[in-house]
Amino acid sequence: MKNVSVVMMLLFGFIFSKAQNTYYPQAFFDKKLAQQMIGFGNSTLEGVASTKQKNNWGIKPLLGEKHYAPKGTVVMLFPVTPYFEEFYSMRKKYENKKTTVYMSEEAFKYRIEALTDDHGRFKFEKLKPGKYYLETIVNFTATASYQQKTGQSDAYNAYGGYLYSTPIYQTFFYGYSSGNRESKFVEIKQDGELKEINL
Repeated sequence: MKNVSVVMMLLFGFIFSKAQNTYYPQAFFDKKLAQQMIGFGNSTLEGVASTKQKNNWGIKPLLGEKHYAPKGTVVMLFPVTPYFEEFYSMRKKYENKKTTVYMSEEAFKYRIEALTDDHGRFKFEKLKPGKYYLETIVNFTATASYQQKTGQSDAYNAYGGYLYSTPIYQTFFYGYSSGNRESKFVEIKQDGELKEINL
């Protein structure tokens, strides 16, 4: 599990490697509170991790096809502490291609991880009532298309005089690999609750 966590951190680092600015929450991280929030309970949270093709970085998807998380994809669960709330608020406000927001190493430790099966399903067991945040990166391969000018059609009048030209485009298809971050806030209200979600 430790190796999986290292791979996940490297993946996040790769995704934001072009970031020029880095921010961290300034709120106090209460590790006792975080530890208490992810302590043992009797509730279960399970679901399916999936994503859809998006028009990112100039890639035009062929279809908005749904892709289920490959087997072994890491799904992370964080307790929603005041520190985490500031982290999420900052990320929503500041994060872009040039800026990224990280939580501290200590705060990142207080999480639970689950791995997806062959159908993208995951499960967290023995949870306490409370508010949680789930996040994963769903990697996939898909098909996209682009159009390229391959010629032109010229129009002439009855006397052979040139009128206008119409460009001729051809559609080309190609495969590509990508990954989307999927996340969701979930609240367990009663001990012993079984909650089903789509991530």
